Amino acid sequence: MRVGILVSSFPPEVLEGAQLQAQQAAEQLAGQGHQVIVFTRSSGFYPSRKEQNGYTVNPRRVMLMKGARMVWDIGAALWDIAHCHPRPEALLCYQTIINGLIGVVAQILLKIPAVVSIRGNREYQLCESIPSHLLVPFVYRRATSIILQTPRMLEDLCRALQKARKTELSKIVLAKARIIPNGICLPPLPAQTRAGGTKVIYIGRLIPQKGVADLIVAMKQLPHAELLVVGDGPDRTRLESLADGTSTTFVGRVSHEAIADYLQQARVLVLPSHIGDGLPNVILEAMSWGVPVIATNTAGIPDVVRHGETGYLCEPGDVGKMAAYIGCLLADDEHHHKLSEKSLRAVQSYSWSSIAPQIEQLLLECLEVRSS
Repeated sequence: MRVGILVSSFPPEVLEGAQLQAQQAAEQLAGQGHQVIVFTRSSGFYPSRKEQNGYTVNPRRVMLMKGARMVWDIGAALWDIAHCHPRPEALLCYQTIINGLIGVVAQILLKIPAVVSIRGNREYQLCESIPSHLLVPFVYRRATSIILQTPRMLEDLCRALQKARKTELSKIVLAKARIIPNGICLPPLPAQTRAGGTKVIYIGRLIPQKGVADLIVAMKQLPHAELLVVGDGPDRTRLESLADGTSTTFVGRVSHEAIADYLQQARVLVLPSHIGDGLPNVILEAMSWGVPVIATNTAGIPDVVRHGETGYLCEPGDVGKMAAYIGCLLADDEHHHKLSEKSLRAVQSYSWSSIAPQIEQLLLECLEVRSS
């Protein structure tokens, strides 16, 4: 099977969830003998096509002029897909806009079935802008299939569509939706091996919506605890000022390969986000090292972080409960050990050896739909 993967940017330029999932999906599908080509954008002025890890990366130049960027992006991507030899038989599109839109237009014009993978609940908030109100329903209506990472995300999507008075579309989405979680490369270690660190850790972008300020305020209630903040972003200066007087270390941006080294220093991972992040890869990565997770009750997180079993959930902005849960996992070795054991067991079902065949099967089903 010839598979085209559409993603807005691609490692090593970025290390965000959708991009890492696209990279690993490309590796997995190529490893199963499929021809895989990744259609993406590049910041380089003259980006060049290249072969790596058994698949092809076909980057297109980014249009700097904002007003024309979307039109250029759609046209350039469609040109690349149409003139690819041999042409892909199926498209896997990460995020609704812009890649899902490109995918369904390619489906209409080039008769290539498009599967759209929704990465977070902000993708289907139709009231955010006029373009989203018009384009997002078009994508979901025309896509051959839709992937969501957890059952809760599917329920949330249908509620959002019904709230926008698109009840008929919610039924269409239910009929074509498939729950396929993120995949993870499990550590090549015995199942009983776990991180033995003592630190509280956050891994992610430093922007206000991620709620890192809440975590720093919570840490002020735990003066003897040490916090590692891994990642970078425009909110870093403000957060460093807020963390003055606490035992907080700002690591900055690191390679994805280095994340495992920091997780091994962790006692607990905290993700205090105020927005729906779908199913963050870092949660699965932490669990694969036996690190319990404290996260906010958003998007698909509660389908993975089981309250009191593999970690704890709190509402966004609830600093008091966040501090209490952190304190509990720092102080109670026996309870921490139980949550660590359950995390290790729970994460096994997210191995790429389980997830890749589900993606492969869905793409093959889409080919059958096209043929019939």
